[in-house]
Amino acid sequence: MQSVRKALYAGCVIIAVLFLTSCASSNMAYSRYIFEGKKEWQAKDYVQAKIDFLKAYEAEKRVAPLAWAATTSYWLNDLPGAERYIREAEADREYKKGLSYFRVTGYKALVLLKQGNKGEGLAVLKVYVDAYGHTFPSSNLAKIDFMAKKGEVDLPRLEVMLEDDVWEYEQAVEQFESGRTGYFDKASSAGGGGGTTSP
Repeated sequence: MQSVRKALYAGCVIIAVLFLTSCASSNMAYSRYIFEGKKEWQAKDYVQAKIDFLKAYEAEKRVAPLAWAATTSYWLNDLPGAERYIREAEADREYKKGLSYFRVTGYKALVLLKQGNKGEGLAVLKVYVDAYGHTFPSSNLAKIDFMAKKGEVDLPRLEVMLEDDVWEYEQAVEQFESGRTGYFDKASSAGGGGGTTSP
């Protein structure tokens, strides 16, 4: 009987070790592919970036790689692909609480506007402006808000302003999460006094 217990215990330990190793391995793969995808994105190699972001999503089903896959699809002029990844990201229950909310919402507005769906695109853009304005500072937000209220969008200019804002927000959140410094650090005299990291 005691040998059965020992064997059962050993089996449980082996399963636990394999599970933990698997989790660490998938997290490492996720991190590596996100890192590589962002590097490719900055080099404007959108095809490879999209491949890396989708590999990250396969490693761990999170919103961020879907948001980035939508972004790269948009810049590859694959609007149906961008729309599909945005829908998948929005379906995730972590979407509104996470780092990628502004990327998903901003690119949803861009996709709708580029498709000619001006009314819905402007409505989503107004949601983006309101949420971003309550979360993080932006030198572009007044210009984006003006476009949304006036109903006349300079799409190439909007693309640049949205991407700049989203990138700055994501970098500030990542800085805070990695070292508790920067804009979101409530104790920081250099930051904005600790805004919330989610909309």
